[in-house]
Amino acid sequence: MRQSGKSAAAGGRLGKVLIVGLCLVSWGVAAPGPEPVIQKAANYIEWGRLKEARSLLASAVAQPANAGNAPLLAYYGHVLASFGDLRQSLKMTKRSVKLDPKCASCRLYLFESMAKRAKRMNEFHAMLQLPKMKKQLKTAEQLNPNLGDVQWGWIDLDLVLPRAAGGGTQKAIAHAQRLRQLDPVDGRLALASIYNKTGEPGQALAEFRAAARNHPQDPRGVFALGQALFERRQYAAAAPYLARALEMNARSALYTAYRAADLVYLNHLEQARGVIGAARALFPDSRLADYLVAQALQVTGQDFTWARQLLASYLSVPPEPRQPTAQEARSLLAKLG
Repeated sequence: MRQSGKSAAAGGRLGKVLIVGLCLVSWGVAAPGPEPVIQKAANYIEWGRLKEARSLLASAVAQPANAGNAPLLAYYGHVLASFGDLRQSLKMTKRSVKLDPKCASCRLYLFESMAKRAKRMNEFHAMLQLPKMKKQLKTAEQLNPNLGDVQWGWIDLDLVLPRAAGGGTQKAIAHAQRLRQLDPVDGRLALASIYNKTGEPGQALAEFRAAARNHPQDPRGVFALGQALFERRQYAAAAPYLARALEMNARSALYTAYRAADLVYLNHLEQARGVIGAARALFPDSRLADYLVAQALQVTGQDFTWARQLLASYLSVPPEPRQPTAQEARSLLAKLG
């Protein structure tokens, strides 16, 4: 889901830098290499199942044979950053760069860890870190110009830095266009993200539509359009895209959640129950669908008993990063009476 939250230092621009790639939030992240473990973890992230990605990578990193595997350590650091464990994230990414200074993804995820740490600093101290952060990002791009997530890193910086420090919307758009050359769908989604952040929702929706229309076999763009329409409360319009995305990838907790909630808004409760039931067997530890469906039931005034059951289920396991907190779930529960 999309990044949110305030800077640790009120008013600090660099302190608000986004995590690389989770504009990825919505879209997931391409694995930086062909390693099966990294690819599997990257899939989990794209599907909104970060806890599974962390568990998988923790087991792999603990194996003595992987002690010198720089890309694996870096990717583990990337996932740890998503959970807010910056101390371990920095430790892993710094170690990966030391092991292999020519590893582009290692440099990228070290940048990410540094950017996340800067978010917790006041503006003055964050700006002091900027040259070191940019150095890692530039080196990553030099080592592998085709690594698309580097462009997301530049976009994040462009949108939070003033022009005097090298930022600006036009620069962000240029990086998104570069990303389109590498990955047409991801590039469209990057442009949409930029337009949303700059207050141009119409332009953002046009990019979502282009991603879905031009690449109908890629679930990322199809889901992104469905999600965008859902968030605009255009539930009937969202339905075919959310259904299609879930049809293409039933393993995605994100696709499942939005499809099930959309069905509730359209008064198809039994279908929503079926979607959640199928998800339970595939990923019992990721329960975004429980929260979104409970929320939809509360908004539409339907089946509060089921809504309470869903929220109890949601509260029974730790939430994924960037998903509703336990406090938010309890607040929603209170609204049900």
